[in-house]
Amino acid sequence: MQRTGNTHPKRSTGRRSGFTLIELLVVIGIIVLLVSLVLAVSGSVSRASEERATKNTLEILNAATEEFERVLDRRATYRSGVVAGGIAADPTANSVWDVDSNPFPTGLPPGAANAQLGINSWAQLQSPYQGTPPNGLPAYSNLPFRRTATLLWAMSQSQTVAPILQKLPESVFRSVRSNFTGQQPSLLRHCVDNWDTPIIAIFPGREATQAELDANNPNVVDRDGTIRSDSEWAAANLGGLRVSCKDRRILWVSAGIDTRFSDVPAGGVANPSADNLYSYEP
Repeated sequence: MQRTGNTHPKRSTGRRSGFTLIELLVVIGIIVLLVSLVLAVSGSVSRASEERATKNTLEILNAATEEFERVLDRRATYRSGVVAGGIAADPTANSVWDVDSNPFPTGLPPGAANAQLGINSWAQLQSPYQGTPPNGLPAYSNLPFRRTATLLWAMSQSQTVAPILQKLPESVFRSVRSNFTGQQPSLLRHCVDNWDTPIIAIFPGREATQAELDANNPNVVDRDGTIRSDSEWAAANLGGLRVSCKDRRILWVSAGIDTRFSDVPAGGVANPSADNLYSYEP
């Protein structure tokens, strides 16, 4: 007998269309996770690149300073004020200073004035520390900036030091501009890190006398046998950056990604100086 009907079960002809809501949520969650990972990695890589570039700047500045002192055949001298304990930071008032800054003279470093533009004093120049974060550092005084600009000027006048400074990209340097209409650039320059914050130089103090060494006061005499300078031990109203130079060497400092040098808590940050970068480990 022949079978007249199809005895096989019918197959469903309907096709599944689209994703379920749960599947869509899973896919979106995976995409969000991947994007977050990519952004975190790229941010970390970008910051590492900025730090490397700034460290390279600090290393070149350090090399320029060492060459400057080799040419001088002595440590660069710097005039400062009274430091902890009422100790006079400078032994005499008659010494010749490479960086003379306390009380800072109204006149600019020798050769840095520009009579044609009428620029002949610091009062006529702008300071990168004016304004509000992130464009300025109002907690820090103009004095470290002036000292640093003076040191850079002195080094740039040396025929052997200038080529070392020229290894830095031009983008690192900023002209110190006047307060006049048009803000004409002066002959002085300062340099910035990769977060566009001025880099400053910290100066060691003078050599301690035997009596000061015998007193063994760590608040006055540093481990390298120098009197702690006002450049190393800044008061809170001058930024509060407290760091000691080592082996009587000038220390170059970047404020890091938070653009703050200070040890004083600020902007919700307990220790703003924790991310500072240095030309050598202080």
